[in-house]
Amino acid sequence: MDRTEIVAPPVHQLEPKRVIDVWFEDGNCIIEAEDYQFCLLKSFLTKRSPIFQDTFSMPQPEDAECVNGLPVLHIHDSAADAAHFFKAIFDSEFDLLALPRGGPAPTSFEKVAAILRLSTKYEVEYLRALQHLSLAYPISLPLWKACETSLTTFPVFPSALATINLAREVDCTWVLPTALYDYCKFTGPAEIFSGTVQDGVLLSLSDADKQLCLEARESQKEASKDMESFLTSPLPADCTGDGGCAVNRLTWTHILNKRRQDGFWLDPTEAW
Repeated sequence: MDRTEIVAPPVHQLEPKRVIDVWFEDGNCIIEAEDYQFCLLKSFLTKRSPIFQDTFSMPQPEDAECVNGLPVLHIHDSAADAAHFFKAIFDSEFDLLALPRGGPAPTSFEKVAAILRLSTKYEVEYLRALQHLSLAYPISLPLWKACETSLTTFPVFPSALATINLAREVDCTWVLPTALYDYCKFTGPAEIFSGTVQDGVLLSLSDADKQLCLEARESQKEASKDMESFLTSPLPADCTGDGGCAVNRLTWTHILNKRRQDGFWLDPTEAW
């Protein structure tokens, strides 16, 4: 019997793509993330990042990879994150950190998350644009109520789940109380355990945060029940009202029951 050897087709290595917005003709180093290359200036990078300063100070081997005579540094970050990060460093018109009228310019959560991740990793402190997250998830109730209308800089409000994971990653833990509260309002136990697919990617909390959310849901339910107890408790004997108190209590009890059916029983601040 003839035996035919099956030969796998050759694998063609695709050439890395240049990121034109962050490709400077007078650049003296190339950084590659995934299959994308950025031609940058070492002096800018080393001045702003001690991590890049240490990296570029190391002697290069004679057989180091080069493109057009320039050394290539591979970083293990997403190309999209790297593009936002390098643009924030090199492009003066990239006004993520601009502060018109005392507040940061409107932007997207994706940009803020990318720059926060990489500025934390590469220790570029001035780019840690934490004010955007602080406005979206403030630490006081008055600011939180104001945030619902005008303070947030995100035209599309970020996912609470994505915000929680980002806050853990870049150590901006002060946004966690409101982000976790927001997440618990709309997320059932099954989804807390299994995670949520967003833009084709499965996002999930750490085991510790899953436990935290399950416990918090019970606390939020109990806080709503406290108001129900207040509304249904007997009127004090010395009440001088003309019956309006009882009518108002009954009205608000009906409203609370309707909101409970709509899921608002997990949002005690809204119920109160």
